Amino acid sequence: MKFKPLIQQPILNHQAITECIQQGHHWNGIGFSSPLREFRHGKFGELTSQQQGGGIDFSETRAYQAGDEPRHINWRATARTGRPQVRVFHKDLSPSCYFLIDRRASMRFGTRTRLKVTQAARLAIFLASWEAKNGTELGSLILNKTPQWNPAMSGQQGIYQLAQFASSSCPPLDTDSAIDMKHALALLTEQIPQGSYIYLLSDFYDLEEEMLPQLYKLGQQHIVRAIGIYDSAEQHLPKAGHLHLLWNQQDIFQHNPLIDTRDASVQNKYRMVFEQKQLKIKHLCEKAEISLTSVCSHADSISSALQVASL
Repeated sequence: MKFKPLIQQPILNHQAITECIQQGHHWNGIGFSSPLREFRHGKFGELTSQQQGGGIDFSETRAYQAGDEPRHINWRATARTGRPQVRVFHKDLSPSCYFLIDRRASMRFGTRTRLKVTQAARLAIFLASWEAKNGTELGSLILNKTPQWNPAMSGQQGIYQLAQFASSSCPPLDTDSAIDMKHALALLTEQIPQGSYIYLLSDFYDLEEEMLPQLYKLGQQHIVRAIGIYDSAEQHLPKAGHLHLLWNQQDIFQHNPLIDTRDASVQNKYRMVFEQKQLKIKHLCEKAEISLTSVCSHADSISSALQVASL
């Protein structure tokens, strides 16, 4: 029997996926950060479609057309006009929930229990199971080297579709994705039906001030929650002797890339850069009326991690 190399195997096995689904299904959401903006489009069964169909909200009276149901005939209007008239109603829509799951190079990093991208997959599956209890349809935008759209599906089909793509193999990348956060936000704004729920799961390493207009537009059109995922080694530099740092930290020590992690001044500088970046992400989300929760990649209990106060 042939076995796939470890880096080609899914980042979550069947048992881990099942546990996330079960925990999300039984979660009550207590302690989770509330959206910063009220949902103006109602709850399940209350969303108003521009399409006409078999809902309960009256739209208009119009002339009878072939295929209209006789039970919708407006007899008073028919008698008044002398021609058959029918009542037309808005079609009820199920709410939709979309997950942006960042699987780019910086998310494929971890120093303890799991990679950041693995924590993102666990969170997405957990929250998808929680959302599906209300009949919510689930879709996703996966950021790998190229973006991948997965259409919204309801029930178990929607959960397992998301779990399949979120937990697929995730080997290290030689080069980063061809899509940055700015383009990802634009895709969400263009493609997702207005009034949807959106979860953004990323480390937001490339979220910058210039992206505020897109972030704000997304926050006004939808109910958006951002979940920032970080590794503990990004928050506090481990005392591991001399290290050569890469990725988004390389500009901090560009004049001396080989640093002594035992140096207190280096430790403080590293921590300050992390805190400043988190503060920038927080301010951008607040301006866009998007709630932000910070989750460490090695947190085992998802429900407990989501109950931690937002940054």
